Amino acid sequence: MKGIIIYKSNYGSTEQYARWIQEETGFDCVELKKAKARDLGSSDRIVLGCPIYAGNPLMAKWINRQWPLLREKKVILFTTSGAPAGDPALARGYEKALGPEIRDAIGYFPLGGRMVFAELKPLMRFIMNMAKKAIKDPAEREAMTADFDRMDRSSLKPLLASLT
Repeated sequence: MKGIIIYKSNYGSTEQYARWIQEETGFDCVELKKAKARDLGSSDRIVLGCPIYAGNPLMAKWINRQWPLLREKKVILFTTSGAPAGDPALARGYEKALGPEIRDAIGYFPLGGRMVFAELKPLMRFIMNMAKKAIKDPAEREAMTADFDRMDRSSLKPLLASLT
């Protein structure tokens, strides 16, 4: 079984999961911007990882463009976000971003991420502060910009099991 992990990470959560998967599988691990078509062609297992951005998987456009190369492979997508894995918003974003042919063919694993608000890029902090103003509930409003760490290596077990 030859595999590759291709990931896009903004703040490190997705990369950390990709490295953990690499340790467990021995697959090559490549950042999205360095991935080549030949990497896809020579692998029978492809693990894709990205954060959720504006409700959608950040790699969705890339997956849609690369689907002709991916369609005959075992493809797994994991995403990282601040939302719990079962959050309906994650499923809606996934369904909106990827067509039914792709969704039916790949495994999807939403995973918990990490956020340190002070480490976000200025534009992202600005957007989150603006969105925060629209939230009426004071506790929800404060939670929007609160630091969190929902990284959990054990949450990879179902993903790893699906690669066999």
